[in-house]
Amino acid sequence: MHKKYFVFFALIVILISACAQRQQAVVSKETGQKAQPGPEEAKLVQPKQDIAPDIRELFEKSKTRISNVYYRYRGPETGSNFHEFYIKGPKIKINPYLEIKTLDKPGSYDSIFIDKAARTAASYCEAVYCASKGKKEDLNYGQAYILTIFDWAEVERAAKVGEEVIDSRSTWKIETNLGTLWVDTFYGIPLKAESNGKTYRFEQIAVNSVQDSDVVPGS
Repeated sequence: MHKKYFVFFALIVILISACAQRQQAVVSKETGQKAQPGPEEAKLVQPKQDIAPDIRELFEKSKTRISNVYYRYRGPETGSNFHEFYIKGPKIKINPYLEIKTLDKPGSYDSIFIDKAARTAASYCEAVYCASKGKKEDLNYGQAYILTIFDWAEVERAAKVGEEVIDSRSTWKIETNLGTLWVDTFYGIPLKAESNGKTYRFEQIAVNSVQDSDVVPGS
């Protein structure tokens, strides 16, 4: 007798569960909600490709053909003047344009050293005519950092819209999420960028000539 009651009770539980699942499916269909894919189904979902293979290959050249770089930079931070950039790995030295070329004060500096990995920045005076040589002060990393020629190449979306010659070098004009870039076709780095109505220029580029002593203070 007890066994019959147990079987009868089990059948009722199964019927209730089946009805609940059917009702949930109907509700999902009526509300337009889609069931979430399981782990195996999620593996089949491919990420959207926002960069064409040929453009991705172009940007990859900056990683395979350039280990370090020097260039002169002109942008919103410099006005019509230029800053000099030395970059090797995460180490960066900027020689900012000094409107008043006097280094005779204790706080005067002519170089800014940045460590991108450690997110640190500091000003130094290195010239032989510095009244006081060496480190001056630690700087706010976010305020001291200026997007480098490599940063502009780190895009999420890109579409080629033309080809132009800049500084006697062939470039692809590419619309990206960062702005419009004119990318050197050999090295895969931008020679020019435009974003939010501002223009950024990278000139007199010299690749693979920067030494450790160029980006380490006191070397």
